[in-house]
Amino acid sequence: FRAPEWCKTGAVFTFGKSKFADNVPSKFWLKNDVPLKIACGDEHTALITENGKLFMFGSNNWGQLGLGSKTMVNKPTCVKALKSEKVRLAACGRNHTIVYTSRGNVYSTGGNNEGQLGLGDCEERTAFQLVDFFSSHGPIKMLAAGSNTSAALTGKTLPL
Repeated sequence: FRAPEWCKTGAVFTFGKSKFADNVPSKFWLKNDVPLKIACGDEHTALITENGKLFMFGSNNWGQLGLGSKTMVNKPTCVKALKSEKVRLAACGRNHTIVYTSRGNVYSTGGNNEGQLGLGDCEERTAFQLVDFFSSHGPIKMLAAGSNTSAALTGKTLPL
């Protein structure tokens, strides 16, 4: 038995509402890097590579791609603002995205009508913003995002 070539090459498959194909699975590859983790929001996707780069694509009505605009992006696009940090985790909510980097920083972008970006206000952002709250709370083990919520699981016990 020989596996198809796409099984061995780090192909990314998307299906459902997509600009890649009409609701049938379609695939793409990244040049010079290997996809490692993926997260999907309502209509946007975050992809983390082995080299710690963050690629975003999809709907961007609230700035959830973190690329500095609200322009829809059909192809995976590297978030240049985070290139100096290796992204380790990502979570996508309905219209926002949060990420965690190897430097221990949490960043968020997008819709923020319920404060889901963790920035202390309810203003949307179109570029990733540092969430200062987590700078003194130790390593993050997991991120999660819901419709208008975000959550982070730390690696150490916090005082009650």
